[in-house]
Amino acid sequence: MFHHRHSDAEPHAPSGSAAPTAPAAETAPRPDPRRRILDAMIETVALRGYDRTTISRVLWGADVHEAVFSEHFRDKHDCFMQAIDELVERAERAALEQFQQAVPWPERVRRGLQGLLWALSRDPDGARVAFVEMLGAGPAACERHRSALALFTSLMEEGRSLAEDSEHLPPHTSEAIVGGIASIVHRRVLEGNTAALPSLHGDLTYFALLPYLDHDRALAVAGLRPAG
Repeated sequence: MFHHRHSDAEPHAPSGSAAPTAPAAETAPRPDPRRRILDAMIETVALRGYDRTTISRVLWGADVHEAVFSEHFRDKHDCFMQAIDELVERAERAALEQFQQAVPWPERVRRGLQGLLWALSRDPDGARVAFVEMLGAGPAACERHRSALALFTSLMEEGRSLAEDSEHLPPHTSEAIVGGIASIVHRRVLEGNTAALPSLHGDLTYFALLPYLDHDRALAVAGLRPAG
């Protein structure tokens, strides 16, 4: 992940002439050590699983010394929790940036799902950690997972006011929708199909909207209406 490229040796100047001044090499600045450690933690957990991840493996991936790790984190679990906090916040932000636009609620759901699925598809390691490895990393990680689902449940609950017969909607409808979507994403990630998540956008949008809208409206918003 963090490889260093070594430049070739400079050619010798002709005899009797001054060596030309080599232009300063332009190299991209490396991320700060903490950022490298967090990235290495996500990459290592995605590859090896949380239980088989060791600090030494993370240090190797981040190319830092143990003393640097100790400056920022108490132990492996503390590092992992900080990494998933940032990871989940990025996923939430990808969805919320779309969901908070000034458009009708059904369209906000469609856009929010689109933003989330695209963000996950571009970060397969992060998707693996967020939807698979977090669930086996202890109570604190599971609670962070539940809090993320609760956020999306509250966004879906806004649709209750649009339902024609909202009094007959089960009280946990929104929770069931979010849990169902998370389960589908979980399965795709386990199967190694993270890059294909955006292809589920239409189906998942329809699934999310159907309890609150009629069949035709949910189809239309999801972009699944058959060609007439």
